[in-house]
Amino acid sequence: MKIYLSFIIAVSKMFFRRKQSIFWSLFFPIVTMLVFGNLKIIGYSAPNVGILNNSNQAESTIQKLEESNVINIVKIESSAEAYNALEKGSIAAFIELPNNFDEKTPTLSKPSITSRKGDKAELQLVENLLASTLDADEISKYVQSNVADITYQGYKGFVIPGLVAMAIMQNGIFSVIFTLLSYKKQGVLKRLQATPISPSQFIVGHLIARVSIIITQTIILLIMGVFVLGLSVGQGSIFAWINILLFSLLGGILFLSIGLAISNLAPSEESAPALANLITFPMLFLSGVFFPIDFLPKFIGYISNALPLTHIASGIRNSTLYGNSTLSTLPQLGFTFIWLAIAFLICAKTFKWE
Repeated sequence: MKIYLSFIIAVSKMFFRRKQSIFWSLFFPIVTMLVFGNLKIIGYSAPNVGILNNSNQAESTIQKLEESNVINIVKIESSAEAYNALEKGSIAAFIELPNNFDEKTPTLSKPSITSRKGDKAELQLVENLLASTLDADEISKYVQSNVADITYQGYKGFVIPGLVAMAIMQNGIFSVIFTLLSYKKQGVLKRLQATPISPSQFIVGHLIARVSIIITQTIILLIMGVFVLGLSVGQGSIFAWINILLFSLLGGILFLSIGLAISNLAPSEESAPALANLITFPMLFLSGVFFPIDFLPKFIGYISNALPLTHIASGIRNSTLYGNSTLSTLPQLGFTFIWLAIAFLICAKTFKWE
């Protein structure tokens, strides 16, 4: 236990002494988060609006809405699907036509419109369009409007969890690579070889120390997102925070193991950073950090789903936006565990003191 405690103290001191480490681990992710978290999409695109049709007398109404250039109609099969789409942001609102809806007498069975908190413009747009479609002179007589207890967080809600996952990867891989390169140049590893410390103790001790820094980094980034950018984490659920920290823990161990493996497998000290860039750079753009992987071509999507950063970013994002607990993110956790086992095994098998 004393050995591991000594590692934590030594690595932490080394981390805070190096201005470069603080810059890339904290300052750079925070600046990136502030830039992308405030990013606004310029231009207008018609909002997606769901249609939940329970009536057999609504064909003409739906056709008129579909022919409109004001909104994009998305057909919904159930209320659960509609609310799920609202939470994910794939629709801005949905119209529900009751089973007794009749186009000829719409006042007897009002269609309802449900939108999210803060989407007043979208709600008003759909209200006016539906009233126009029904030839209504007064909206309240023909349409029932509801506001769901859902706050859509826009692009910042997508990109901030992705940037947290990116920071975990960058800190995990590059910090350990540069540390080991420094150890090798200064002969620290050779001196450690003469001590009672075993390779497994060195690896585990280093992982514990670095993971502590990565978890602290995650907490700082999310607090910045909450108080500076107005991010809502987990809809107030403490289990969401626990799950995010769990992904930070597993992701930290995973990427630290990858960093150690790269340091061991690189043919020279100069090639290690280049090899790390070769691994991390594609993941930045194929793992859903800055945009959904659904935007990618289908064959690239298969590659994306095989990358570890994809599942860590997805797990953190789902916990941040929807308050998902550990059970809800078991697929992402399972995939992360598989990658962690592979990376740790390679790391342990290839470790050498020189």
